[in-house]
Amino acid sequence: MGGGLGGAVVCSMLVLSALLALAASQSPSQVLSPAQSASRHPTAPAARPSFPSPAAPAPRLSRPPTPAAKPSSPPPAAPAGKPSPSPRPAPTRSPPVATPPVPRATPPVPRASPPPATSPAPKPPSRPAMAPAPKPSPSVAPAPRPSSHPPPTPAPPASRTAPKPSPPLAPKQSPSPAASPPPPAPPQPPSNSTPTMSSTLGQLSPSFYAQSCPGVELAVRDVVRSASTLDPSIPGKLLRLVFHDCFVEGCDASVLIQGNGTERTDPANLSLGGFNVIDAAKRLLEVVCPATVSCSDIVVLASRDAVVFAGGPAVPVELGRRDGLVSLASNVRRNIIDTGFSVDAMAASFTAKGLTLDDLVTLSGGHTIGSAHCNTFRERFQVANGSMTPIDGSMNADYANELIQACSAANGTVSAGTAVDCDSGSASVFDNRYFANLLDGRGLLRTDAVLVQNATTRAKVAEFAQSQDGFFVSWASSYARLTSLGVKTGADGEIRRTCSSVNG
Repeated sequence: MGGGLGGAVVCSMLVLSALLALAASQSPSQVLSPAQSASRHPTAPAARPSFPSPAAPAPRLSRPPTPAAKPSSPPPAAPAGKPSPSPRPAPTRSPPVATPPVPRATPPVPRASPPPATSPAPKPPSRPAMAPAPKPSPSVAPAPRPSSHPPPTPAPPASRTAPKPSPPLAPKQSPSPAASPPPPAPPQPPSNSTPTMSSTLGQLSPSFYAQSCPGVELAVRDVVRSASTLDPSIPGKLLRLVFHDCFVEGCDASVLIQGNGTERTDPANLSLGGFNVIDAAKRLLEVVCPATVSCSDIVVLASRDAVVFAGGPAVPVELGRRDGLVSLASNVRRNIIDTGFSVDAMAASFTAKGLTLDDLVTLSGGHTIGSAHCNTFRERFQVANGSMTPIDGSMNADYANELIQACSAANGTVSAGTAVDCDSGSASVFDNRYFANLLDGRGLLRTDAVLVQNATTRAKVAEFAQSQDGFFVSWASSYARLTSLGVKTGADGEIRRTCSSVNG
């Protein structure tokens, strides 16, 4: 009993001595160098498990210092040269969030300080004291502090990486490219995308009035239909009108101008008709699209629609013509084809206009509709003692007698003002009957009859007589070339307010 009590007293004294020694080692008055601290406690971590771990002193020994719990302030127990007696769990307990992201170009953070993950510090030292210590960070206080027990090492490496930079410094020292103002754009040359008047109006186009007057073709077509319904001779008159306009001064509506000495006063044009239809279409378009559609375009559209109304092909036409300012009777005779011309004379006239011999035969097919006065073919007859005798041996005898009866007046004279159908038996329909009649000697005008007396033109006549579709296809091409003769565009000419007179 006494021996047990004595042993207990001895054990208590030993424990008390150890506690006093530990308390003395943690006194702030003792400041030792790193070498002395390492020599006195070379095996400090190993000594902790050897104690009996009484309940009361244990928390006091293992409690970490207060600075370790505050990552924002640099801990005093993180000397740069202090050896690590045991492997430090720095990589696992130092989250990346503890180190704020610092831009590469931020000067306050020296790139010479390696992060804890790549530092050789985590390797366990072979001896308690390491001679080559890691490079001290310039931001950590150099005053070391001895400790008899291993402090919690994860926090010091995290805070040792760099002091928390001031947020406003990063944008100032390393501005992002977006923050800098963009360089001024180089001056661009002025755009020439807006078409000039010459480039816009200088080219004919089927859609020329698509924006300025989209209903132009419908308006002209309605006027032609109404007029042709009331007067079946209108289609032929409109078709003849476009020929006499385009062959003199080009397709510029110069034949429409009234006045002394104008084209309209020449004897070759005295029998022209259809002027009232053109004027009616112009008045309508001036209400819908004022000062927009030219009279020359109306003539081309009206003639095209006259063919369609008579049963011919609907062909597209180019638009954008302007009206001429000159109309002289002296220009008519040297440009118009006379009814007494031969094939060679007509071919020369067509060639001068840029048209071909095929165009001559095709456009002569326009005589499939309309009529002509008796004085236009009187050279094919001899008129004596009030009677008419055919002198053109190429004319069919029966057809000659029909013409004599139609043109003879009651008093036995020739009625010059009487009109005769150009295409016998089919004058109101636009078809290929005209060519069949030519082969049969039933051509009304001399210019019609001579087409079968030339080998080249006769072959084309025979071709069209066999194929109406072939005639219609050729008509579309030849009509387009005819209505492109001498057109005025751009700054040439004008848009007349009234087709019968120039703008005053």
